[in-house]
Amino acid sequence: MKRLLAILCALCLSAPAWAHKGSDAYLDVRQQGSALTLQLSVALKDLDLLIPVDANADGQVTWAEVQAATPAALALLQSHTGLVSSIPGCTLHWTYDGLEARSDGAYLRAASPAACPPGTALDLRYTLFKLEDSNHRLIVTGHLDDRDLLATAAPQQAVPLALRQAVAAAPRGIAGTVWDYLQLGMHHLLQGYDHMAFLLALVLPLQLRLGSTQRDAGRTSGPHPNPPPAGEGETPGSASLPPPTGEGRGGGGRPSTAHISATAARSPWWSLLRTITAFTVGHSITLVLATLGFTSASPAWVEPVIAASIAFTALLNIYPVPVLRPERLALVFGLVHGYGFAGLLIEAAAPAGLLPWALAGFNLGVEAGQLSAVAAWVLLSQVVVRQPWYGRVVVRGGSWLLVALAAYWFWLRVV
Repeated sequence: MKRLLAILCALCLSAPAWAHKGSDAYLDVRQQGSALTLQLSVALKDLDLLIPVDANADGQVTWAEVQAATPAALALLQSHTGLVSSIPGCTLHWTYDGLEARSDGAYLRAASPAACPPGTALDLRYTLFKLEDSNHRLIVTGHLDDRDLLATAAPQQAVPLALRQAVAAAPRGIAGTVWDYLQLGMHHLLQGYDHMAFLLALVLPLQLRLGSTQRDAGRTSGPHPNPPPAGEGETPGSASLPPPTGEGRGGGGRPSTAHISATAARSPWWSLLRTITAFTVGHSITLVLATLGFTSASPAWVEPVIAASIAFTALLNIYPVPVLRPERLALVFGLVHGYGFAGLLIEAAAPAGLLPWALAGFNLGVEAGQLSAVAAWVLLSQVVVRQPWYGRVVVRGGSWLLVALAAYWFWLRVV
């Protein structure tokens, strides 16, 4: 177990400090008559995987290093992107178009004109980072053929992304946008290490036993063979309650309706439902408000607070405070995590006409990813949840590990 925790710690510490922001590139497509203008923005830190952007490897990219790496970067874009069309002049020729700042660092922006008459089928080939980063995604926005364009593409996909279908074909509509962004939301949730760590801190104390029954929850009137950590009442760690002795029981030793209701209300599954629902409500509120422009928050304080939320929640697993119930923590800190998710949709600059559908799909994807992560933990924990050392090793040891990891992330995000 000690070796396993050491390996897990090493893997977690290798994760990036701005953990929930994945590797993304952004393509903006605009049409004027038969001419297209495309702008592609790629993170310098991602390009450094393929070409020596940080030539002296000192961790600081200078303007001189960017200038020196630009020709190689443009050649890289030229070889890994292309327009698939029957029109000879409908090709890409990238030129340097400046640098831009985004929440996760500096991006190199390249531009290319293309002569692609309206009404012809037009597909985009994109294979950048195909072998180097399986999590990389291209986010495509713009306006094409008098309609908004909003889609995502992965470099590994076998079929090029359809920017324009033939005239007789139905246009890519709302359903396609929702589906694309549902996948994107799920993808970003599952690769968001800080968000996943917070979820783990919330569910770690829960003794979620599959196949257990109401009778299993209160099998004995004596001490529970695997009690929750000291101090836990209706906190996430309260896995079971002993049945009342004599009081409130009907004939034949069967528990009363009141006892069944009270035990169900305190079961770990009910606590899980309350906590996950509260977290969903919290991050959905700020995700919607920030994406629609009603409120905003700077990553300069959002990112450190997200790291602090992990440490604070994990410490409460070790030193419980009854008034700080898990669902209350999930709701409050969920508001902060929502701002972290909103950064992706804001930077994608989705067209106003498709933004509500992109937001809906992305939020559904986040929830799908969240449920998948919790389900995976429930299945994984079955191996050890019935062991007498679960509370001491898994809950306390795992919580201390999360505290250390969150403290490391917090330090990286404030220096």
